[in-house]
Amino acid sequence: MTAASPIVLFCDFGMPYTGQMKGRLAQELGCAMAAHPTIDLFHDVPAQDVQAGSVLLAAHAADFPEDSVFVCVVDPGVGTDQRRPGAVKAGGRWFVGPLNGLFEHVLRRWSGEVFEITWCPPNLSSTFHGRDLFSPVAARIALGRGAEVLSPMNGDKVCRADFDDDIARVIYIDNFGNMVTGIRWNSLTKDQTIEVAGVPLVRANTFGDVESGQLFIYENAVGLLEIAANGANAQKLTGICLNSSIKIIKV
Repeated sequence: MTAASPIVLFCDFGMPYTGQMKGRLAQELGCAMAAHPTIDLFHDVPAQDVQAGSVLLAAHAADFPEDSVFVCVVDPGVGTDQRRPGAVKAGGRWFVGPLNGLFEHVLRRWSGEVFEITWCPPNLSSTFHGRDLFSPVAARIALGRGAEVLSPMNGDKVCRADFDDDIARVIYIDNFGNMVTGIRWNSLTKDQTIEVAGVPLVRANTFGDVESGQLFIYENAVGLLEIAANGANAQKLTGICLNSSIKIIKV
């Protein structure tokens, strides 16, 4: 790893849990903490939605330099034998967390290697592996000590073939009311759009391309189809909620 390898937090919970994870990272990194900045990416992935988390993670990971180490926690099976704790190296980046499908779309975007975590801390809680297991392992990887805590495994054992490449539903709503879908923009044909309450939405490049208050769809900055409104809150205008299904139509 490089001296400037950042550690990126990606999870479905906020404070105080992310603060506890950062505290554990600081303990593990010690004087090397300054060389490995901790970056908050998502603390509000849709709760326990592994498939949505997988799409969001793959869409945003390319914004970070190679050698970045992601600590990823969307883990409804925490403390059970439903999933293995592990790590993936793909696209030159490391992703540490539960092997429950959270890294499925990352592995589809980039070829990668899958590892099982073979190290166990002296005190491992039943419900907070993000702090007790994944954060220390991520710190060791950032310090170049991954071989101490990881063992290669067959990635076929943790693949999720049941996860579609595109998810036709709303998987994230930002503070402006813009609604991110799990549909890759480049998977649409030029004659396709989505329908809301029986009304086809226009396609646009940016907000100012439509009238004030008008709903539209566009390719957002990470390549996903997003529903927005110029100068207005699209979520309030449509009444669409998180996890609502999206209907693709031809126009």
